[in-house]
Amino acid sequence: MLHIVKSTTALSSVLLCLGENDAVLLCEQAVTAANSAHHNFSLIASHLAQVHLLESDIAARGLSRLIDNNVSQVDFSGFVKLTEQHTQSMTWD
Repeated sequence: MLHIVKSTTALSSVLLCLGENDAVLLCEQAVTAANSAHHNFSLIASHLAQVHLLESDIAARGLSRLIDNNVSQVDFSGFVKLTEQHTQSMTWD
């Protein structure tokens, strides 16, 4: 399943439901959690192989230099590839 996360408030719930073959796409406000100084970074740090960030949302918030280099970033084509790889998706606000 692809979990599309829009806010950091949903992160803990998403990670409780995360399956072994699932992926997480952080977008909108949720991309701020990929800053290693963010209080929610520890939530995603142990799931870095499954977590991806939407590049355009990072750029829109001026966070490009603050995002941890170990977190995968995808453009819209990468977003489409994630949806092709995962037949089911769920959006978390």
